[in-house]
Amino acid sequence: MGDAILMIEILVLGVLIIGFLALIITRGQQHLVKPMAEPLPTLPPVLLPEAQEVTARDIQDIRFAVGLRGYRTDQVDQVLARLSAAIEARDRQIADLRHVAENS
Repeated sequence: MGDAILMIEILVLGVLIIGFLALIITRGQQHLVKPMAEPLPTLPPVLLPEAQEVTARDIQDIRFAVGLRGYRTDQVDQVLARLSAAIEARDRQIADLRHVAENS
């Protein structure tokens, strides 16, 4: 029984020594630890065109690069779908009004 307790004490002492040494070694190397970098995107982002009016198709084609901290994609997709539908409806209304104006 005494031998088993001695073995447990030696094991616990060994774990404590290893933990203490690991703590000392890692504290001295904290300046070497870099912050987490942004992940590389799997696809390049597709953003809005600069030189033309934004169309519903432009909204549908938007793709954002994935970052470490980002938005919930389902919410972004829902907002983009609503914006795309609103722009498409507005473009149809403008086209209809232009057609009426040209024919009157």
